[in-house]
Amino acid sequence: MSNVTVPLRRDPDDRKSTKQAKREAEKARKRKAEQARKRAEKERKRLEAERKRDAAARKREEDRKKREAEARKKKDDDERKRRGKPTTAPTPKPTPTSTPKPTATPKPTPKPTASPSTVPTAGPTHEPTKQPTEAPTSSPTAEPTAGPTPEPTQQPTQQPTPSPRPTNDDEIPRHRFRSQVDFSSDQLDLDRPVTEFRQTPHSSVYLEVFNRDLRFDDGAEFEMWSFDSPQSGRGFPGPLIRPLEGEIFHATVHPSMGPHTIHWHGLEPDPRNDGVGHTSFEIGGTYTYQWAPEPGRPGDPNFGAAGTYFYHCHVNTTLHAQMGMFGPVIVDPVVHPDYPVTPGARRAFVDGPEYDIDTESILIPYSLDPRWHELHHAAGLSGEDVGLNRFEPKHFYLMGGELIRRRSGDNRVWSLSALRANVAGGGKKPTLLRILNANYLPNHMHFTTADGEPVRMAELIAHDGRPFRDTSVPGAPSPTCRDAGYPLLTAVLAFGAAERYDVILHPPEPGEYRLRVEWEDWITGEILGVREVPITAA
Repeated sequence: MSNVTVPLRRDPDDRKSTKQAKREAEKARKRKAEQARKRAEKERKRLEAERKRDAAARKREEDRKKREAEARKKKDDDERKRRGKPTTAPTPKPTPTSTPKPTATPKPTPKPTASPSTVPTAGPTHEPTKQPTEAPTSSPTAEPTAGPTPEPTQQPTQQPTPSPRPTNDDEIPRHRFRSQVDFSSDQLDLDRPVTEFRQTPHSSVYLEVFNRDLRFDDGAEFEMWSFDSPQSGRGFPGPLIRPLEGEIFHATVHPSMGPHTIHWHGLEPDPRNDGVGHTSFEIGGTYTYQWAPEPGRPGDPNFGAAGTYFYHCHVNTTLHAQMGMFGPVIVDPVVHPDYPVTPGARRAFVDGPEYDIDTESILIPYSLDPRWHELHHAAGLSGEDVGLNRFEPKHFYLMGGELIRRRSGDNRVWSLSALRANVAGGGKKPTLLRILNANYLPNHMHFTTADGEPVRMAELIAHDGRPFRDTSVPGAPSPTCRDAGYPLLTAVLAFGAAERYDVILHPPEPGEYRLRVEWEDWITGEILGVREVPITAA
């Protein structure tokens, strides 16, 4: 039997499947090509946008330098005019007592262009024969000598002699702000703005900005940005600043990682020294903030700045504060003769209660979103969505402790682990606990026994640097609430972001107590985090 080759007949469905596969492959090829084209177009637009941003940034920098140069020139001119050294205006001449006649003998006259400070003569003088025969000196400090020396009573006295100004580097004019309107409408990113009306301080601090990884008490480690001084070392939070009412305070900041400011939260310096970048200026090089807290008056709720505050950067504020750029400020009161102070104690405000310096403490609730700590300095400032409207903390901390026992040194996180409180009758004044909320969530604070039972041991004496007073009688002195007969005692305290409370602790007897702090979700009310610290009363 011979072999016969029978041709195979392709099934129609197979032909359809092949055609369909080809069509699908062609579609996939086109999709990939389109995706590649879109990616290329997107990259081209991104590069073009970057080039435009870079060009705009260069243009802004050129404009800024031009404005600064014009401002320096204008201020230098204004300063010369203010000091009575005009560059082109003629010097006023005394009124002649007789009709002058031009001299017959030609005399060499000084040329106006001989010196920047040489002023041309305004006309003939009393005695033509006494005109100078030599050109005046070209020294910038020489006074014009285009005529005879008048009598003392004839000297022009229109400009008072200005008091000498400091000649240190910070006083070199670098910009113009002739009025508050000019100042508030011409904000600049300045390298070294001038501290106007600079005075000798009673206390001062020098702050730098740093960034580094720091380890917290739960073992987690994050990149943190904060302030440090030569005495404090690089830790978190920033160093305590503690000026006195009525005294001039200076804080010189030397930023890094881009422009920064220092805003004195709750205090009221003038706009130049308030540290809000979009209403004053951001600092690229260095600046010395200057302010003086107002002294308190006994019984007067309208005066006094003593209390608890804090400072923080006000550039890209939400991110920079979360990254750790803040620290506590305590303004101490003046000592009034009607309210003397016991040795070892201090008053919370001018006529406020005394407290024990040795056990004075601060508590700073703080929560941390790890995602935010991977962002860069200017994240979100160009309008891009980096998620700064979504704060989702995963770590919850209590910072602080006894103020006189904070240790200095690098890489230290100041974590609160325990508190002490003095019991009445023990020979010491009560303990003052200062509360500063550096957290973006609502907090609840509970004072309890060791078994969790509420204890009304916290007396609220001030909020946000303002004492609680009885102001029910207009025009009459306003005593503290305790002196008025109703101390504000509580076992529970609720507060939100940036709030501060001054609390005197009154444990009813010696023993162990607990302080529990809860972090609450803004929307659901869910408790997201809890921390507890023991309070030892003795």
